[in-house]
Amino acid sequence: MNPVPTTERPRRVDGSMSLLVDMMTNSLDSSYAEAAARKAAQEQAPEQPRDNGLSRRAVALVLLVTVGVVTGTAAAQVRRRQAAQEGVRAQLVSEVLRRTKATDDLARSAARLRADVARQQAAGLSADAAGRAAAARLAALEVAAGVGPVTGGGLVVRLDDAPQPSADPQARGGDVGDGRVQDRDLQDVVNGLWAAGAEAVSINGLRLTAQTAIRSAGEAILVDFRPLSPPYTVRAVGDPKRLQTSFVDGPAARRLATFTSLYGLQYSVRRTDAQTLPGSGFPTLRLAEPGAP
Repeated sequence: MNPVPTTERPRRVDGSMSLLVDMMTNSLDSSYAEAAARKAAQEQAPEQPRDNGLSRRAVALVLLVTVGVVTGTAAAQVRRRQAAQEGVRAQLVSEVLRRTKATDDLARSAARLRADVARQQAAGLSADAAGRAAAARLAALEVAAGVGPVTGGGLVVRLDDAPQPSADPQARGGDVGDGRVQDRDLQDVVNGLWAAGAEAVSINGLRLTAQTAIRSAGEAILVDFRPLSPPYTVRAVGDPKRLQTSFVDGPAARRLATFTSLYGLQYSVRRTDAQTLPGSGFPTLRLAEPGAP
């Protein structure tokens, strides 16, 4: 029989030496090759500057300097504004005091002139019986209108701020300065005295009339558009006993007594047998009609 031909590949002569052949042909390990390739790539790339922390410190220093400059500038501006506001306020206070003094001087001059006119008028009306009757009617009208001075017994009501105003935000509806005498307190006192039968009323020497307003402007209380400061002395002319009984038992006095116990408001009432209330001056005549003869 003839042998069947095969397709096997002929064996290499150095087949038994394959390990040596691999070592000779691939003498460099693959991991070393990769490391070498990375190193070569890094050497070809542009060199990056080393960050040694100096740049970060420089940026932080610049930021701190900037914040300091901005804060200092803002503080300086605030101080300048405060100084300017204080200067304006001082000027306004000085102007108010100057104008108040000028107004007081004019009021005293007007009072002297009114007294001179009253003397001349009384001398002219006292010449006959008709003149004396007219003078009596005029005097009664002057008392009712608050134009002329009044002398007699009555009550003296004194109001003053608390020594240490209450800081309770709920006190008296949450108003600022709850221990301070306010315009409505003086309004209550005056209305209570009128209701008790007072014939004439004054506050700190200012005579009240039907046209007198009691109001507040900031922390100041204005009476007839003139600022007053505590303590406030309210004088009323009338029957002392009747005035005291009716006023003390009235709602205004009870309300003030409550404020005294709750907020430390200083309040007192006393009778007097003799006091003089000044006149308010002649009012401005706006509308008049001749009376019946």
